[in-house]
Amino acid sequence: MDEDTLKELEARRAAARAMGGAAALAKLKAAGKLDTRARVEQLLDPGSFREIGLLARSQHGALKARTPADGLVAGWGTIDGREVYVASEDASVIAGTRGRVAEAKSQRVRDLALRHRRPFIALMEAGAGRFQENNGAIAAGLGARFKEHFQLSGRVPQVAAVMGACFGGPSFTALQSDFVTIVAGSGFMGMSGPPVVKVGIGKEVSAEDIGGAEKSAAVTGQADHLAQSDAEALAAIRTFLSFLPSSCDAMPPDAAPRPAACDTPEGAARLTTIVSDNHRRAYDMEELIRLLVDGGEMFHYRQNYGPSLVTAFARMDGHAVGILANNPMRMAGAIDEKGIQKARKFVDTCDAFHIPLVFLVDCPGFMVGPEIENQRMVSLASRFLNSVIGASVPKATIVLRKAVGLAYLAMGGRVMAPDALVAWPTAQFDVMGPAAGVELTYGKEIAKAADPVARRRELLAGAEAQASAYLAAEMALIDDVITPAETRGVILDVLARTRSGRVPSFKHRIDP
Repeated sequence: MDEDTLKELEARRAAARAMGGAAALAKLKAAGKLDTRARVEQLLDPGSFREIGLLARSQHGALKARTPADGLVAGWGTIDGREVYVASEDASVIAGTRGRVAEAKSQRVRDLALRHRRPFIALMEAGAGRFQENNGAIAAGLGARFKEHFQLSGRVPQVAAVMGACFGGPSFTALQSDFVTIVAGSGFMGMSGPPVVKVGIGKEVSAEDIGGAEKSAAVTGQADHLAQSDAEALAAIRTFLSFLPSSCDAMPPDAAPRPAACDTPEGAARLTTIVSDNHRRAYDMEELIRLLVDGGEMFHYRQNYGPSLVTAFARMDGHAVGILANNPMRMAGAIDEKGIQKARKFVDTCDAFHIPLVFLVDCPGFMVGPEIENQRMVSLASRFLNSVIGASVPKATIVLRKAVGLAYLAMGGRVMAPDALVAWPTAQFDVMGPAAGVELTYGKEIAKAADPVARRRELLAGAEAQASAYLAAEMALIDDVITPAETRGVILDVLARTRSGRVPSFKHRIDP
């Protein structure tokens, strides 16, 4: 092979690596963004990326010269030494619009991810498909990506980072992922962008109005993580994947065990005092979790959405766990429609990838009232119950204070067959809150009493005594009443007892 032939190859490669050119890259930098190749380099272990389709270009005559790599960087590399497949859209090439050749590249890495049972990561800054390449009757054959993401679901972890305007199809594929991070100020999601909305319904709206990062993370819950920069989003992807196996055919990776704060005398003392006997007094559930888990570290899942229920990944003695914990500092720990929706997908994800569940229960029940019913609360609660019932991973349930009605069942109650079901001395079990139960049952009697306040207090004291964790233990409806300092030991015991019986395999797909 002569030297000119090799020089031509290298020249073509260099042109592709130049992306959309110096001006377009400078514009991205000025906006505080990383370019597509910098994103891939920062996401993956140094030197591990192997690219495919570098020489790809649009085959549309007017676009061929303007589309190095056809605006998509694709290939595979490693994260913490484990292989992953990645597709990263290039906003410097025709604003990140998706071409047919780029779609073929993306399809190729999705296929390889499924075949080789490795995670698939999409770094997204996509406009819709290019009109020049997809208009007209050819649109009748579009959409294979949605089926491919469905086929990946539950078999390998899928991750999406929304790092630009991703209206339309890109939002759909992002939501088919198991974890979505979105970058504040630059990430947008929605059915259609502002121009299409204006044409479709004649309304002027902004991208923020439709699906800005804060809205997606806190209002719609369609983003699982809110990042303040590209770098933070990429770091979140690495952290999320550290808890999951490469596929459903393997167990989650272990890490080096680290001590928990509750293992120290000071930490155990704080764990004992953090929860008040007064069920109306709030406390910081996140602080409690950090006392229990390795190194005090937890990784939130939808932290800003449905905050009365904490969902987070953490480690116990080096083993990955998924934690669901009521947060008394928000709505007294009651679960609303947002909390239910994030909990359902969190449980489904943990179950699909063999991550044990830990329930920390202090819940007065599901939210009630006409407004919550408008959100189809009964249907959502039923779906959540189904997910917990169907989850075959180990479960540890610790009741700290309130365990009321159907919400208690959904939070790993006895009928959910937890591998350990214990309570702190402060715990109470009831079909509804004691105060509500007394009012419903004895309301007329209280009204007729010579001293209604005293009679109500007397009846409430009796109801609370009947709800005691000690009585539940006497009836063998829970396994034990424990001290707060014994909590971590109970969870570690569940992980140890169940480990040998866990056989990884495909269980189910994960719905958006």
